[in-house]
Amino acid sequence: MRLPRPTLALAALAALALCPSLAESQSTRDRDREDRRVRTVRLSFARRDRVPEREITMSVGALRSDDDDETLPMAALRTDWRLRNWLRSEVGVSYAIGSTERLEIAGVISPESRSLQIASATVGLRAELPARYLRPYVGVAAGLVMRAEEDGAQYVRTTMAFPTGLRFALSDRVSLRGEARWRFDQRRVGGQVVRVEQTGGLSVVF
Repeated sequence: MRLPRPTLALAALAALALCPSLAESQSTRDRDREDRRVRTVRLSFARRDRVPEREITMSVGALRSDDDDETLPMAALRTDWRLRNWLRSEVGVSYAIGSTERLEIAGVISPESRSLQIASATVGLRAELPARYLRPYVGVAAGLVMRAEEDGAQYVRTTMAFPTGLRFALSDRVSLRGEARWRFDQRRVGGQVVRVEQTGGLSVVF
């Protein structure tokens, strides 16, 4: 049975009208699929290269002082914020306690010892390699150092510090950290004393 010519013409017009819509729908689905693929790749890349926004680090170790020729046990607490993928700001405090020999007149060393406390508070910047697991870093910091002795001698002076260290990421939230920090503390009567902090600790994202 043959269809009338007007019916064939209407069917042809309907097919032509539907073709662009179907093509546009297919194109939209293809674009959506491509956008999802790009977002997935970007998200995966961001996760691999993610650097924590904020971390707090608790460390313990030893403070070596050339001035006293002593090694004191110490602890440090530092918080840092990400400024760039490779740059972080830092605020920290440290505290060391121990004993040292009392120096008498003419440089004679008395067998009597005295307790000694050394504390510092600093702010600084660190450049850090934003790698996935191992992140070496170097930095510079400045602040104040306080030295207190058993006999009441106590003073506060300025200090400059130059840390270098390595972070090992255990997970996205926890890292191990080892550091050596060279400090140049001002003496009470002028000049500088070189002290070195050697610490290891745990960094936690918050």
